[in-house]
Amino acid sequence: MFGELTATTAAGRELVSLAEGHVGTLTERAGRHDRDNTFVADNFADLRDSGVLSACAPTRHGGLGVRSLHDVLVAVSRLARGCGSTAICANMHMASVWGQVRRWERAEADGDRVRATQLDAILEALGGSDLIMAGASTEPGATWNGALTEAVRKGDEYVITGRKTFVTNSAVADSFNVAVRVADPDGGWRHAEAVVLAGTPGLTVLGDWDALGMRGSGSHGLLLEDCVVPADRVTVGEPFGPPTAEDLARSCAINFPLLGASLGIAEAAFQIAVEHATRVPRQPGRAAPAHHPSVQREIATMELDLAATRGVLERSGRLVDALFAADPAEQSEAAVRDVVRGWQTAKLLANRTAVSTVDRAMTICGGASFSSRHPLSRLYRDARAGGFMQPFGSLDGYPFIGRVALGLDPHAD
Repeated sequence: MFGELTATTAAGRELVSLAEGHVGTLTERAGRHDRDNTFVADNFADLRDSGVLSACAPTRHGGLGVRSLHDVLVAVSRLARGCGSTAICANMHMASVWGQVRRWERAEADGDRVRATQLDAILEALGGSDLIMAGASTEPGATWNGALTEAVRKGDEYVITGRKTFVTNSAVADSFNVAVRVADPDGGWRHAEAVVLAGTPGLTVLGDWDALGMRGSGSHGLLLEDCVVPADRVTVGEPFGPPTAEDLARSCAINFPLLGASLGIAEAAFQIAVEHATRVPRQPGRAAPAHHPSVQREIATMELDLAATRGVLERSGRLVDALFAADPAEQSEAAVRDVVRGWQTAKLLANRTAVSTVDRAMTICGGASFSSRHPLSRLYRDARAGGFMQPFGSLDGYPFIGRVALGLDPHAD
């Protein structure tokens, strides 16, 4: 495809090539999963077998050693050309693997042999695609950085109670990284993350996913009722308060590559529009829609929007990769905020471009695209999902960008 994003590293190029090999099959299956509201289990199994899901694991653990989040985004965009649901499912798992690698490297650098050995075993399972992880952060009534789900310490264990929503991959996850809060001995609450294994008593995948779009993602709710987990599976962090630089960076690592889904959806819609516009009409004597000046303008506008979005994504991706390649001790809060500002700019633009491009494609393709079985109908609904993905939605994203640009505290009330 003209002007498409490309990977920046050898490992990333291998991942993108693997992702491209799945697009045809994903396209064939996407409509069925959308209509039936079924998890993309067959697609997920294919990605597991090909090595896409384990790509971010180190080569010594069986992965490709992909470190560039920009390159992960490119791979996610390719998958989204075939199926948006599969793309976001792949991202959520790959980002979790990427995060585990960072934790393992930090434990090694700190000389924490117990933690390093534990994470090494996890990476062995992830590298062999023997473990599927899901993140469980979002919940009703809570901000992205202030969990209501509570973990109570009782001896060598924690008891967890709460409810999560939008838990992508919950249909097949072996392990859930659950954002929780724990009581601070000095008062208030502290952030924490609990690793809860599937099958833990009190853990229920609700099977309630029935959304407008991304219907194949298996993003069911999660109910935790007095779930008991060992204390060594709960990592306690900082006290509650405005998001720190570390909070923002961690969220960026998980969610930045997710923007590839919006890009891939837009690219798929553009290609459908071009194919429709250049098709010879069945009615004799009529010219193809491509010869209509209005169609040419719509196609040109889509090209402009895609070019701008790709440029912003590429620039933001390079900044994100540079942030994580730098020594954390040398990263100022202002520098992290600038990277997040770029990420949020890319997010708002990519989300907007996905919706507008599918809308223009539907205008070109006409009434047929209004049918629920037309691929543009699915792409239009899938495109809407990006705006709801945190952090941030547009209601919070614009103020964050504006405040950072003006030199103001982005978290001030």
